[in-house]
Amino acid sequence: MRSARLHAALALGLLTVLLLSTVSDTIYDKQRALQGLNGSIVATKTQIRQLLDQERALQGQIAALDAQLHTVQVQIDQETAKLVLLGQQVDLAKEQLVLKQAELAQHIADFGRRMRIMYKSGQVSGLELVFSAANFTDLMNRIFFFNDIVREDRRQVAELQKERAEIETMKADLEAKQAQQAQVVKQIQDQKAQLQAVRDQRAARVQQIAAIEAQFARMLADMEAQRAALQAQIASLIRESFRARSSGKWKWPIDGVITQGFGCTSYPFEPYDPSCPSLHFHSGIDIATDYGTPVHASDGGIVHNFAMGCSWSASALCGYGRYVVIVHAGGFTTLYGHLSSWAVGDGVQVDKDTVIGYEGSTGNSTGPHLHFEIDLAGTPVDPLAYLPAS
Repeated sequence: MRSARLHAALALGLLTVLLLSTVSDTIYDKQRALQGLNGSIVATKTQIRQLLDQERALQGQIAALDAQLHTVQVQIDQETAKLVLLGQQVDLAKEQLVLKQAELAQHIADFGRRMRIMYKSGQVSGLELVFSAANFTDLMNRIFFFNDIVREDRRQVAELQKERAEIETMKADLEAKQAQQAQVVKQIQDQKAQLQAVRDQRAARVQQIAAIEAQFARMLADMEAQRAALQAQIASLIRESFRARSSGKWKWPIDGVITQGFGCTSYPFEPYDPSCPSLHFHSGIDIATDYGTPVHASDGGIVHNFAMGCSWSASALCGYGRYVVIVHAGGFTTLYGHLSSWAVGDGVQVDKDTVIGYEGSTGNSTGPHLHFEIDLAGTPVDPLAYLPAS
């Protein structure tokens, strides 16, 4: 009977060890996956920052394009106003040309009608004027009269030629204005095409930025969801590991008041953690009581005594001061910080509830208290998940 119990105890112990080893390995794998995921999240955030830098640069380019668009639009407005003025000048020139052409046609008709009348009335021949004169005085009068007629005819012919030249000049000016008008229209069309091309390019860049930002946001959200799921799995495995390795709960190392809990904290001297909103993380709990109160091992294991020096400079922290690390079975370690002194030697194996040191205020401490920390596979876990409720 005694042999059977011994075999059963050995089998139970072996099963417990195997279960602890399997759970510990699983936790370790999950933690490695979580670390890799955290690295991917940091890399993704870095890419997002780079993208935001590119976006700011593109916004500067877009602002420059907007200024260019404004300048081009002002030029278009100016050319359009010039086109309107040219249109008015062209219309006025056309009207003046029509009036001038009508006036010339009237002058030509009047001159032709006068020539025909003179021809029919016989006033065209100079010999007739000379031989039909009654006396010398009459002859001289006729000669002067004839010269006046010829001079008037020549004047009217010269006037008609001048009017024709003016009309040709007006036509040339009109054609020049029409050509200028066509050139202005083409410039406006080219500027509008350039304006639209810049607008299309701007819209495409903005849309591209929005698409990339949405993609990175989705990636980041997926990674955060995966990280939360892994953290939940690790927490579940830790609880499973605790239930598997211990028939009872761990012992409080000291009785006192918890002055600071586990997790993200605003206290600036705690280690930096970019995943915390406050950027600092407290890896254990602080328990305050009377100076020199004995500190007990929360579970059995091997003791290691350490001390952290302190320069009290602006760039250095004192850390835990004198502290003890106990290595337990199943991948667990506990840390007891800010001790005034140690109670056991380094490398000694102790049982649960053994006094390992005394509360103090060494290291980075604002007063007598104990920093108590539980690590599983190298990662801090919340001690309140393991310690008894009372």
